[in-house]
Amino acid sequence: MSEPTTEAVRADRLVPWGRSWTATLGLYASFVRLSFLKFLAYRLRYYTGVISYTIFISGHYYIYSALFRSGTPGPGGAVTIGGLTLPEMVTYVAVGWIGRSFYFNNISRQLSRMVVEGEIAMQLIKPFHLQTVMLSEAVGESCFRLMMFTLPITVVIVPLFHLLGPTDFALYPWTFLSFCLALVIYSQWNFLIGCLAFYLKNIQGVLRAQMVSMDFLTGVLIPFTLFPHWFQVVVQWLPFQGISYIPVTIFLGKRTGPELYQAIGLQFAWAIGLFILARLVFKFSVRRVIAQGG
Repeated sequence: MSEPTTEAVRADRLVPWGRSWTATLGLYASFVRLSFLKFLAYRLRYYTGVISYTIFISGHYYIYSALFRSGTPGPGGAVTIGGLTLPEMVTYVAVGWIGRSFYFNNISRQLSRMVVEGEIAMQLIKPFHLQTVMLSEAVGESCFRLMMFTLPITVVIVPLFHLLGPTDFALYPWTFLSFCLALVIYSQWNFLIGCLAFYLKNIQGVLRAQMVSMDFLTGVLIPFTLFPHWFQVVVQWLPFQGISYIPVTIFLGKRTGPELYQAIGLQFAWAIGLFILARLVFKFSVRRVIAQGG
């Protein structure tokens, strides 16, 4: 049998390595599964979150109850603040925290740790894109949170505070879809924050500022309708309302018809836009990676 010619060997070596779409989907699906199993191993620590989240919501409940008692009843006989009655305000806060238990992740902290400890160099030589891997792991974590964190919190909080449910059953799947989009928006924003580690090396101060400000900017702590009009206009141009404010207002039935579709479309736009922006920022940021030693 004749030996392959030099030209044939060189041609074989020049053929680029590739992977089919089905194999790619299977690869990232495996990261979803592994992330779910990883968090499942430490599931007991999440049960304490049921207690802490109940305490958070209880604090808001008593604060808003005091505010509404001092308010003046409107034409319908009910006190409204920011366009919400007391039951709606309590439901707003509770659903906001319940949703947070689903979409929350620490991608920014994980990415910054990789950069500071030099682990990023090993991640870059592996046959996958780190951004997509971290998004897949965030999906796996959220699947775990939904089963072991969000549902137990819901079982405790709903009867405890007599939360209101949507009058239209169709709002339940729309709310879930909205929170799924919130997961993508939140994850990609965290990834962008984590990319700052390529330039600042230590972003602990940035991470602390993010932790304090995100619950405020997303509307988890206070509804945007309580703020001045100019603040509400500014928020409409930012992605943060798509993380909590939009899903919760959909649940409360404040967005119906064309306004509902517009809100979901806005979340889709921010999810795709932030994913593309994060991909570009990461592409240019990795050029600053310097590996030393051996």
